[in-house]
Amino acid sequence: MPEPSDSGPVRPFATGGCFKFIADTVSVFELNFLPALKLWYVTILLAAAFPLPWFYVTRAIAPDDPQVLRRLLTGTLVFGVAFSIGTIVGQTFVGQRFSGTLRLLITMPVSKGAYFLGSLAHASISGALTVPILLAFALVAGVDINLEWGLAPALLLTVLAVSGLTLFVVSFAPSMQAGNLLTGVLSLILAALSPVYFTMDQAPLLMKLIGYISPLRYAADAIEKSLSGRADVWAEMAILSAIAFVALSLGLWRMPWREK
Repeated sequence: MPEPSDSGPVRPFATGGCFKFIADTVSVFELNFLPALKLWYVTILLAAAFPLPWFYVTRAIAPDDPQVLRRLLTGTLVFGVAFSIGTIVGQTFVGQRFSGTLRLLITMPVSKGAYFLGSLAHASISGALTVPILLAFALVAGVDINLEWGLAPALLLTVLAVSGLTLFVVSFAPSMQAGNLLTGVLSLILAALSPVYFTMDQAPLLMKLIGYISPLRYAADAIEKSLSGRADVWAEMAILSAIAFVALSLGLWRMPWREK
């Protein structure tokens, strides 16, 4: 598949009008969602199977301090949502690219923007299930939660940033196997090395350096404040928005979208 630079710049939202863009977005969503609907129970299981055990393991070894427990909940939320959505977005793109499905969508034509939004809407189902499940179990586990407005925007911006970075990285993959490996490694490393389970003051040097540029660090700080009943998350939101914009721009630019 040729690279974007082979045929000049590509306008990611140029397909023939607003209504076609919306229709294409819905079509891409259906293309991904309808086959997965047959295995709906697997989606629910995956939304809970990864973050819940991890939360209870960290909960068991953590001191019984409300602030510490909220940070553990924050880290699990960010880790679970970012890992699941990044993995689904990356594997969906890689699978469609190397199976020929993406070539058919390009020649329809479908824009990059419609493809991205449709794919992201499908991938976000898992994250949308993870959040209420984890919050409900956290309340049962005795975590003191006082929700403020920043939770949903922080998670949304995290999803956009991680999805953009994933698309950028996996677009370099020479094969489906390499792309799937890159997807898993990127999501895991980004989530594991970002200071999401503790603050920057508590992080070792490597995590501090990564934390200055990682979207997950700013998402974790904003979410922890939101779970604590604080609304002063404007700085974190501004930085997270800038990172998401850059990541999306790189991801959409890098996606191969020309046919020779």
